Amino acid sequence: MRTGDGQTVVDERTTAPPRQARQRALTADFVRVVLFAGVVVAHSVAQINTDQDVLRSSQLVGTLLHVTRYGFVAVTLFVLVLSMRGRTMSPVQFWRRRFGLIVAPYLVWTVIYTAVDHLVIAGNPFPSPGRYMQELGFAIISGTGKYQLYFLLISMQIYLFFPVISWVIDRTMNRPWSVLSVAAAIQLLVFVTYQWLPRPSGYAWDQVYEHAWKTLPMYTLFVAIGALTAVHLDRIQAWLRAHFVPVVIACLIGTSASVAVYLWMTAPGDVPWQATTPWNPSLLLWLVSGVVLLWLVAMAWDGLRISGHKVGARAVTYATIRAFGVFAVHPLILDVLERVGFYRELHAWFPSSAATRTTILVIVVLAASLIVVDLLLRTPAAKWLVARDRIPLSRNPMVKTLLEKNPLKKKATAA
Repeated sequence: MRTGDGQTVVDERTTAPPRQARQRALTADFVRVVLFAGVVVAHSVAQINTDQDVLRSSQLVGTLLHVTRYGFVAVTLFVLVLSMRGRTMSPVQFWRRRFGLIVAPYLVWTVIYTAVDHLVIAGNPFPSPGRYMQELGFAIISGTGKYQLYFLLISMQIYLFFPVISWVIDRTMNRPWSVLSVAAAIQLLVFVTYQWLPRPSGYAWDQVYEHAWKTLPMYTLFVAIGALTAVHLDRIQAWLRAHFVPVVIACLIGTSASVAVYLWMTAPGDVPWQATTPWNPSLLLWLVSGVVLLWLVAMAWDGLRISGHKVGARAVTYATIRAFGVFAVHPLILDVLERVGFYRELHAWFPSSAATRTTILVIVVLAASLIVVDLLLRTPAAKWLVARDRIPLSRNPMVKTLLEKNPLKKKATAA
C-alpha cells in the first residue's frame, strides 16, 4: 500500500499475485459463509427460545455465537490485507473503492428497517414524519436501524483505518508476537472496562457506553489476528498442520473454560446479563478458540478441494455471493414469520422440543432469505441491496434452459 507521502510500504518478498491471493481467500470464503449462517442461528435462537425452561441453554448458544462478530472482523482484515499485498494504492484511492461497497447498503437497509419495522412488528405504530426523520437520523449515526446493522459501522471503521493498520503491520511484520500481545492487552482492557467497571453518570457517558462497543478497540485482537494471518499465511498454516492435535486440545480447553464460567454464573431460569455479554473476559478464551477451530476446519475443507474432492466448493461460492444479502434481510424474515404466527405454530407442533423448533426456524429463515436475495440479485438495485453486481436473468439455469429450447424467446430476450 502507498502512504500519503508517496512511499510504498509493501515488502515485495511477501506479496502474492492477485490470482494466488484469490485462491488463498477461498478458505476465508468458507469461514465467512459459516459465520453468516451462525448469525442467522443466533438470531433465530434468540427469537423463539424465550421460555424459562430453555433460557439457560438457549442463552449459552447465543453467547457462544458472539464469535461471529469477532470472526467477521478477523476474516475482513485477512481478505483486505491479502488482496492488497503487492498493490500500490493511496488511502484516498482505497477509500473511494471500498467505502461505497458498504455505505450504500447500510443506508438503504437502515431506511428499510426503520420504516418496515413499524409496519411488520406488532405494537409498533408508525410515528409522525418529524419523529420518523429523527429516528432515522439517529439510526444512521448509531447503527440501530436493526440489531445486525451495527456490524456495517464496524466494517466502515475497518476501511477508514485500514491504511493505518496496513502501515503498522508492514513495519512490525517481523514482530508478530509483540503486535498480538499489545492487541490482546487492549482487547482485555476494553472487555474489563465494559464488564466490571461502573459506568460514569450522565447522559453523555450513557450514550458513549451504549455505542462505543461498536468501535474498533472492542475488536483489536481480532484485527491483529486477521491481518497477521494474511501476512504470514504460509508459515501459520504450516505450523497449524504440524501442531494440529495440541492446537485442537488447547482450543477445547479454552472453550470448556468459557462454558464452565457461564454455567457457574447462571442457573436454570436465571441468566444474568453479565453471563451473556459479548465482552465477558472469560468468553475471550472461546472467541479465540472458536476462530482457530473454524479456520482449521476451513483449511481441511480447502485441502480436500485442492486435491480434487467434491466438498461443496460450488455451494460455498453460491453462498459467498449471497451471504451479505442473507445477513441484511434475515431479520425481516424473522419479523414476518413472527407476525404471521409461525412461532406460535412451531410451539404448538413441537411443545417439548426447543431444538426441533429452532432447527426448523433456521432452515425456513435461511431458505426464505436466499429466495429473497436471489430476487434482489436480479434487480438493478442489487449493488445497493446485497452489495453484489446484478446477475442477469439469463444466467438463471431455468431461464437459460427455456431460452435454449425456444429460439423465439431467446431472440426476444436478446432484443
